[in-house]
Amino acid sequence: MSIITNFRDLGGIQTINGQHLLPRRLLRSAELSQLAAEEARQLLQDYRLNKVVDFRSEEEVLQRPDLHIDGICYVHIDLQPEVRHMAHASISTLSRLESISQTHDYMLALYQQLAVSPTSQAGYQQFFLELLNNPAHESVLFHCAAGKDRTGIATMLILEALEVARPRIYQDYLQTNRLRQAENTRLLAQAAAAGADQAQQAAFAIALQVDSRYLDRFYRTVEEHYGSMDDYLQSAIGLDTHSKRQLRQQYLQ
Repeated sequence: MSIITNFRDLGGIQTINGQHLLPRRLLRSAELSQLAAEEARQLLQDYRLNKVVDFRSEEEVLQRPDLHIDGICYVHIDLQPEVRHMAHASISTLSRLESISQTHDYMLALYQQLAVSPTSQAGYQQFFLELLNNPAHESVLFHCAAGKDRTGIATMLILEALEVARPRIYQDYLQTNRLRQAENTRLLAQAAAAGADQAQQAAFAIALQVDSRYLDRFYRTVEEHYGSMDDYLQSAIGLDTHSKRQLRQQYLQ
């Protein structure tokens, strides 16, 4: 997938019980606004794509709409509709941060918000229903703008529900920094051309990456408010024992 930024198939990741995520079932990426015809064909034929879940805001979707693929179910789940005075994950917002320290604080606040915001929780709950209701042997692709924060948390929640060891969850999360290199270079050049000074460019460079401290903040927030990830998945995300069993039957081998 040379065109889709930050694309990867979660298939093959091993759980603590020695099972593996099924290949070509759970796909994550950045936005699909630049999707090429060949990539669309691959998604349909090679990955048996059935559904795309878009976590971006309405404004982001209007500005850079996904190129829709005929016959694919498109689901929009805005995880942050109430964020006027809170941390927002859009690339345009991240590009306006003024310093590296401000950027780190902003990202930590974003991850805390994604953990406890009722709207984010409801959005992730809807996302899991979409996964559970997807036809067998067909895939779901989920994304936000950069495919790193809102999508990163969605991936972490899936892997936690499927009982993947936490170091492996962090490994997938941090893989974003390698897979976004070319696109981040393009965005930084664009910011420089638009007049961003050195401090702003440095802040934007940090904002375009993921950092294990951000995921740490999500986990700590969950533990402070819910006690454990298992309790969080059940009470905040709606994944009871039956739903988790169904998810494992559907996505593990």
